[in-house]
Amino acid sequence: MTMNRRDFLATGSAVATLALAAPALAQAKPRVVVVGGGPGGVTAAKYIAKDSQGGIDVVLVEPQRQFTTCFHSNLYLGGYRSFESITHGYDKVSAAHGFRMNHQMASRVDREKKEVLLADGSRLGYDRLVISPGIDLKYDSVPGWGREHEETMPHAWRAGPQTQLLKARLDAVPDGGVIVMIAPPNPYRCPPGPYERVSMMAHALKASGRRRAKIIVLDPKESFSKQGLFQEGWEKHYPGMVEWIGPKVHDGIKSVDPKTNTV
Repeated sequence: MTMNRRDFLATGSAVATLALAAPALAQAKPRVVVVGGGPGGVTAAKYIAKDSQGGIDVVLVEPQRQFTTCFHSNLYLGGYRSFESITHGYDKVSAAHGFRMNHQMASRVDREKKEVLLADGSRLGYDRLVISPGIDLKYDSVPGWGREHEETMPHAWRAGPQTQLLKARLDAVPDGGVIVMIAPPNPYRCPPGPYERVSMMAHALKASGRRRAKIIVLDPKESFSKQGLFQEGWEKHYPGMVEWIGPKVHDGIKSVDPKTNTV
């Protein structure tokens, strides 16, 4: 039986038990392969290697050589952190905790042979497998917007170049300009995230003297996480700069037009 990348992406983070018996492969130590170098995958690789005290060969499969975290990206937008401070390589953590890196994309999993098929055609055997691919955007979730429009209308929910692009766009907003954010419907990762982003964007505008600029949040939800605290903070710190509009007012997002930059 084989599993392609789409199949195992749909499973979320699937972790097999790590109570290893005799290794199934012809090797000195049992091997755990971790697919995905985000927070979940790195944490798994770190603690499996660390807690086994070198007794398990741990290999982390991740095509990128650097990871930019979304966790503090809003602080970068607000001017509190540098881009370099939210970007991390894998060499230090892998060396410190004793796991190996394989910088390739995993294309398939052969469960019968206990092998991960890599982009270059090679196979990586395992005794136990951790799949932690994270989540991705639904590019068809907003009518009129897709992957081909992310440079024109950046989302920045996948940290990295998109984060830098959004920061550049934010810095270019004139005093009196308008930013429109379409918040995601439930469920989604980090419920306060969009509203933390709005707060830090408003802070950046205010700190640079652009107090007449405005952020309009078009939300498909009737309410959002910590709404009372956010709206109280917006009114106190950024009066008149942030307007939240729920579905009872806007009656649904019909479409966006990247060519004219309108919703």
